[in-house]
Amino acid sequence: MQQLNLITDKTKEEIAIEFIRKHEPPEGYYLGFSGGKDSVVMYDLTLKSGAKFEAHYSATGIDPPELVQFIRDEYPSVTWHRPMMKMPRKFPEWKGTRSFFEMLQVKGYPSRRSRWCCDQLKKNPPKNVPLKNYLLGMRAEESNARALRPNPDYFKKRREWIYKPIFDWLEWEIWEYIESNNLPYCSLYDEGFDRLGCVVCPFICHGVRGKLKMSMKRWPKIYAAFEKAMKKLFDNYLCVVNPRSGATNYRRETNFEEFLDNWYWGK
Repeated sequence: MQQLNLITDKTKEEIAIEFIRKHEPPEGYYLGFSGGKDSVVMYDLTLKSGAKFEAHYSATGIDPPELVQFIRDEYPSVTWHRPMMKMPRKFPEWKGTRSFFEMLQVKGYPSRRSRWCCDQLKKNPPKNVPLKNYLLGMRAEESNARALRPNPDYFKKRREWIYKPIFDWLEWEIWEYIESNNLPYCSLYDEGFDRLGCVVCPFICHGVRGKLKMSMKRWPKIYAAFEKAMKKLFDNYLCVVNPRSGATNYRRETNFEEFLDNWYWGK
């Protein structure tokens, strides 16, 4: 049972629903849906609010197959998109939609400081969807960087508003809401995977040996494809250009095993 806010005398559920209603644009919201626990709660709260919205899922190609199947089975109304990669002008032969593994050869490997994959695969909205007001299941508890962002959040360059109705919710409150409302959730949570997303995400892999081993054991084919792409990158390039700063980072490793191991542990 949710606790009452001592100032507003309302539960977090009631506050979130009011937030959604208050900011509802005439054309409706774009609800970013990933299939994770926070998205499940956001979807349900938005339904309860009665606000107009469209739920969209970015099919990255490297999400856990179990998560993909969960979205197919439990949320058939969600619209799927295959992200269109933005290619640098110096690579005209790479026009069109490309996979994450192909993009490694152009963008270099992703890291905590250079997460081009998030922008390319998840954050860039489909151009054929005109909605500019986004509902996201972001929570301040997840990282210090997220906690410092305002809510709502305006991105001037893209002319987009980001609304985060569950921004101040804690993880246990998310699970309490799911349980009390009998909402479906991906079975991977019951197997010990506390965060669901791209299988080879630097934020999941780097420095957490237990999580990495568990992921590699569960999805060996995805890791095999990733390591094959990394080997090609290692063999073909002496350096990697940072997509954000434009700086050239020269490879310091002398063999592929060292190169790959350093990536896995965030070195």
